[in-house]
Amino acid sequence: MPRPAHRALALGLLLSTPALCLAQAHHRTEPKPVIEPTGPTVVLDTSSGRLVCKLFSKQAPRTTGNFIALAEGTKDWTDGSGATQHAKPFFDGTQVFGITDGISAGDRAASGMGTAGPSTPPEKTGIALDRSGQLVALVTNGQQSSSNFAVLIDPDLEYGKRAIVFGQCDDASIATARIISHDLLTTDNHPAHPIVLRAVKIVPEGQPLPPPTEPAPGEAALTVPPAPAPAVPPPDPAGPTVIIDTTQGTLTCKLFSKEAPIAVANFIGLAQGTKPFRSPATHAEVHGKHFYDGLHFNRVLPDFMVQNADMPGDPEGGGDIGIHFANEVVPGLTFDRPGRLAYANSGPGTNASEFFITEHPNRRLDGSYTIFGQCDDASVKIVESIARVPRDAHNRPLTPVTIKRIAITANKP
Repeated sequence: MPRPAHRALALGLLLSTPALCLAQAHHRTEPKPVIEPTGPTVVLDTSSGRLVCKLFSKQAPRTTGNFIALAEGTKDWTDGSGATQHAKPFFDGTQVFGITDGISAGDRAASGMGTAGPSTPPEKTGIALDRSGQLVALVTNGQQSSSNFAVLIDPDLEYGKRAIVFGQCDDASIATARIISHDLLTTDNHPAHPIVLRAVKIVPEGQPLPPPTEPAPGEAALTVPPAPAPAVPPPDPAGPTVIIDTTQGTLTCKLFSKEAPIAVANFIGLAQGTKPFRSPATHAEVHGKHFYDGLHFNRVLPDFMVQNADMPGDPEGGGDIGIHFANEVVPGLTFDRPGRLAYANSGPGTNASEFFITEHPNRRLDGSYTIFGQCDDASVKIVESIARVPRDAHNRPLTPVTIKRIAITANKP
């Protein structure tokens, strides 16, 4: 990377501990020729519709071969009891989950239903994550999963080290995956009934697609346990009100001064210009400047959040402003509702200035980020609109969404 990347929330891959990642810094690259898949077709029949994708057998032979073997049952795998399964398709009957910018499936291990084998080093395919509808194998901690895969509904280079492209889905499938992802993420992956991957079928070149897979017996009765309630009642914000005036509308949020005093004092000081900071461009100490005025929401992700990933004189983010403080995590104050205002970070003790506002409940973020405010319902609607502005593959708006000014209103006695 030519320069440090901005602090970034994890993509929130399904059922993973919320780890932090660094998003790649933005830079221009020359367009590369589009590579089209030439392998067989894979049909993903779910309880919410069918997805059809063509495989990159030439570019990703190991990944596609493993996927086909699991789908057709020619590769042995181990079930939840430890018994080896022969001639049994691995994916059929597993659950579909919503992830940032897509849907995922193939994770039997997380629910104790079995495993397809050990992870492996990521396959090098030479295919960039720059198209909508890419079928990818998921990578965790630098290792490619033996079975976990996803369909990404938008180009997203933040998945650069987290996914290996091995297929391309058609436009109708992208639309179906988009609906499924939205439905699941709005419920924080706790819908009343699970979305089931009924079957994965491999169709050789020139063969017609099979008829849709019928639901398995008992599928209609399946339910998803509700998300666990916080151990203690959630507090209400009792601090000042912050008014964030943007080019897309005005956001109004009330601050948790009691629960996150350091975070709130830092935010107010930067917003009002009473807290000095170091310029990431000149390294000189800056006094009396309203830090956020004129900065942008440089990272937007539908059904997830919008993030102020910007700094004065450093639009890529990631520069050091000489401010660092630890998380303030309070029992009961969780990401259990939309509109949480929180600091982004890149690990323990790295909170500084960048903040984000969530669009839906997202309990996977609990414990890793400092929540210091709660935005009202009207503001959440504006967050939804900001998250859906046209953006590039770095999730940066094509037309800047600017913070015009931030005002702090004290509580009336």
